[in-house]
Amino acid sequence: MYIDDWIIGQDTREEALLISHHAMSIKKVAGMEMRKWISNDTTLMSQWAAKGFDTYPVDTSVSLGSNKTKVLGLAWQTLDDCLTLDSKGLLEFISTNKNTKRFLLQAIEKIFDPLGLISPFTIRMKCLSGTLEE
Repeated sequence: MYIDDWIIGQDTREEALLISHHAMSIKKVAGMEMRKWISNDTTLMSQWAAKGFDTYPVDTSVSLGSNKTKVLGLAWQTLDDCLTLDSKGLLEFISTNKNTKRFLLQAIEKIFDPLGLISPFTIRMKCLSGTLEE
């Protein structure tokens, strides 16, 4: 069994602490370790650290409450508690101006969206590419 990223939200800090302990015990029984725990709640992060959880290292690139971290192929804005898509690389790729069906499909495939959050847009692009001439 392999879990790359696990993302979950809870209504209260106590619920989050309880579910995190439950997840850790399940993984421990399986002989696995969960690492890089991160939350936008600094109190919860402190509680995890006090209980020996491998919390995400806060350094100059990731600062809780003011920056973003990658999760499930998206950027999680910890301050606003929202997920965003980093489109810089995609825009650079598209700027090469190759107007072919193959190029459009290549551009669409560069979008990593495991949660399907932007599938209403990618589906439209895939349908459009089916009508383009090479």
